[in-house]
Amino acid sequence: MVDAIVLAAGRASRFGVPKMLLPAGEGHVLLTRVLERAAAVVDGRIAVVVGRAAKVTRHVVERWVETSGGRQGSRVRAVLNRQYRYGQSTSLKAGIRALPGAAGVLVMLADMPALEPTRLEQLGEAIRARGPHLVAVAAGLQGQVLPPVYLSAQLFPEIQKLRGDQGARAILRAYEERVERVEWGAGPWFTDVDDWPTYRHLAQQQGWALEQGGALPRRPMALAQAKALVDAALAGREVPWLAPGILLLPSSGEAGWFDLTPPYRGVGGLVMGRANTPEAYLHLLRRAALAALAFGV
Repeated sequence: MVDAIVLAAGRASRFGVPKMLLPAGEGHVLLTRVLERAAAVVDGRIAVVVGRAAKVTRHVVERWVETSGGRQGSRVRAVLNRQYRYGQSTSLKAGIRALPGAAGVLVMLADMPALEPTRLEQLGEAIRARGPHLVAVAAGLQGQVLPPVYLSAQLFPEIQKLRGDQGARAILRAYEERVERVEWGAGPWFTDVDDWPTYRHLAQQQGWALEQGGALPRRPMALAQAKALVDAALAGREVPWLAPGILLLPSSGEAGWFDLTPPYRGVGGLVMGRANTPEAYLHLLRRAALAALAFGV
């Protein structure tokens, strides 16, 4: 039986909003695209490690399980990593702790949503057929080891020694002769959504940008009115950038897109609306992202 960890706890330091919650086609966000692929390729448990925006992300996982007709309920669970700000190593360890007795784990990233089913199945077959000398099986690109990657339990003691924003890359280099690479070739399946331009390109390539999300009214906002809002947002620990120059802010009014005239402190626009519940926040983020794609941001 193969278990999996989906890493969805990152700080998204180059992205202000939780990037794994960006729209990825009707009824999907990036995270649920990855969950869908994980559930298809592994037959064991799936631990979704959450950290930043944990309440909303957990809601997404629970809703996805419900919409799957309950088929995944007994094997999919969200796992909170309170130490997520200290880097990927903490999430990897949290995922392993949540899967006691695992013979190994297939590690998948929540911001790699374009995984291709046939290639994933090739990876799954190689994992199940691996010999006892192998400690890892990974997707490969011209010999380079890339995620998703299966890590045998033999590596768990080494993983426990990791610190900070480290994945298992250094460990895999040390065990290079015992790592099987399944060549995938170049393609969108390796796209890691680290910034808005990458997301925009992938959304256009996959057709997600064509989704109709409910038009946001667009109107100007006077600089005097915007200053306090912008100053407060930029002073926060996690600045809510939606896209370059665009902030996503909660408000008590109806959702809208406000262009600043002139731009202020690098901010050219504000998207504001109700975000007082996980569902409301997801709805606002979806409308905002689709509007930004439509406006050519």
